[in-house]
Amino acid sequence: MTVRYLNDADAAPVDPAATPDGEALPGPREELGRYADLGGFTLAADTHPWYAAADAIGSPEDARAASTVLAELRSGDVLATRAAVSGLTPEGDLDEPDTLTGLSLVVGVLQRVQGTSARLRAEAYDADLDALTAATAGARWRKQQGVKLSWSRRRALRAQAKTLALGSRTRRVDLHEALAAAAAERADWAALTASTDGARPTVAGDATKLAEAAQAVDALGQAVRALGRLLPGRDLESLPLGELAELVDRLAADEGTLYRLPTLRSLRAGLAEQGLEDLLAELTERQADREAATAAYDRHVGAEAADGGVEAARQALAAGPRAEVEIEVEVAEAVEAEVEAVEVEAEVAEVEVAEAVEAEVEVEAVEVEAEVEPTVTAEVVAEEPVAVEEPLVVESEPEPEAVAEPAVTPEVAEIPETVEVPETVEVAEVAEVPEAAEVVEPAPVAEAEPAAEAEAEAERPKRVRRPKKPELTPGRPITAYTPEELTALVRWIDSDFVERTDDELLRATMKELGFARLGPRIKDALGAAVSEARS
Repeated sequence: MTVRYLNDADAAPVDPAATPDGEALPGPREELGRYADLGGFTLAADTHPWYAAADAIGSPEDARAASTVLAELRSGDVLATRAAVSGLTPEGDLDEPDTLTGLSLVVGVLQRVQGTSARLRAEAYDADLDALTAATAGARWRKQQGVKLSWSRRRALRAQAKTLALGSRTRRVDLHEALAAAAAERADWAALTASTDGARPTVAGDATKLAEAAQAVDALGQAVRALGRLLPGRDLESLPLGELAELVDRLAADEGTLYRLPTLRSLRAGLAEQGLEDLLAELTERQADREAATAAYDRHVGAEAADGGVEAARQALAAGPRAEVEIEVEVAEAVEAEVEAVEVEAEVAEVEVAEAVEAEVEVEAVEVEAEVEPTVTAEVVAEEPVAVEEPLVVESEPEPEAVAEPAVTPEVAEIPETVEVPETVEVAEVAEVPEAAEVVEPAPVAEAEPAAEAEAEAERPKRVRRPKKPELTPGRPITAYTPEELTALVRWIDSDFVERTDDELLRATMKELGFARLGPRIKDALGAAVSEARS
């Protein structure tokens, strides 16, 4: 018995299925080739910077939004913004910022110094701001900070603080806030410069330019943070401004990849659902083109088919007696067909032999009468000539072995005789019939008893007709099959005399459809079909 599986390794690739509208529905092989054409296996983040955003760009709308962010960055001109911020302070006062974070810190400190300059004199940055802040604070604040000042010391420091205020009637609370802000600004200024001589903050020379620079840095920061969300794993705000400007230019030159990302993501998700994750990883490592990808898919399908054959053999062995019963039924059917063919041939041979020897039997009737057994006569009379169409006609043959010599019996052909006589015809067994030496011996089925053969026919298992196999094309996505088609396929598989659980039936249907792995959509669709078929 030869078993041939659907996904044999030497089978031709399955053509894409046809939709009801006549349009070709691409299968996994075609989708894999298209994925390779779009560069899915050759794209890399170092050569195509937008490829790093593959997980974030899931639709054409996402791609257009990313392109808008890139346009804002290009219009912002990163290097020009850095030059504008550096020109706000005298040369040497602050180190030139090299990152977006540095730009934001410089602009923030300059804005705060400008605000403090409206409340305090410039000499305030040279005073003991910590002591002045504590003296102008309340008792609770000093207690929380652990600062102790005598009444006379507090009075003297408060008088000094009033001289630093620009207003003559500044409240002590406002003065305290201004002095605390000045102390923080002086510390931040010192952190932004490596020179100890330039630790004193200075007010920007042009307030309008400071406002414009602050607005440009804020817009640049928003665009960079939006771009950073698309390129995970990269801290763009801490990236040197020169490298940031270069990255923006590379992204602008690679916008073609940006608009391919949604299609690549959709194709990859569909291929992964077909259980091809390992194959995708292998082809990506090899940077395969379309030809290599489709060839690898063909090998993969062949290997899956071979694995399926081994698994089917293992299941058959594990099934034990049930598998043997199935084989016995198939063998019985085959034997039955062969026996029927032999019986038909025997009937034809009997008719020919009967016609050929009828004349000889009439001539030798006198000699035969002397040796006839009386028990055979009754059987011959009961036979009708019409019985040549039934396999039971040959049962009435006399057995020549009872009278014939044992050594001669195999060489002499036995002549089945069905003679039509008006009254009673006596047929005897012939010891040796030289004239019949050239006659072909009939089929050995003539030795069977009528009752025994009738019982054998009654005991033969009745062949159960299986439903017709649905005409489904394997290799299509699970959503391309209707629930009725899936249910019909499940019923056809379930009628092959093999006992299966629902899960085994589901997996057998999955293999029949050419799916290598059981995804969630496949499991839901086939599970519903199994439930419907067995309900």
